[in-house]
Amino acid sequence: MPRLTMDELTGWIDEFHTSEQVDAAAPQAVDTSWDETTVDTGLVVLRLETSGTEVYLRRKIGGSPEWTVTFEAREHAAEATSAQVTALAAEVSAVARLCSFLSERTAEHARLRAG
Repeated sequence: MPRLTMDELTGWIDEFHTSEQVDAAAPQAVDTSWDETTVDTGLVVLRLETSGTEVYLRRKIGGSPEWTVTFEAREHAAEATSAQVTALAAEVSAVARLCSFLSERTAEHARLRAG
């Protein structure tokens, strides 16, 4: 799997954010490279505003273009009204769409690099 540059990853996030016009917190790419030029795994961090939960999207090292979502553990139980749950569901849905978008872009990137 070809590596991504930070500019490529940041560009994809900007493209997603613009096309989706999501109100959720803006996802941020995190540089996980050794040489600060390319990233082998990819890491995107955002915070669900409704619950305050940190969410990480990443691609594992290796051949798969698939990205996964990790929800950071909470120390305390969370109570929510139906309106808050609806807002949270919209945020989680946006995270799922971002994860799919990044997986699609990564697969496309690999196909283009493979020739």
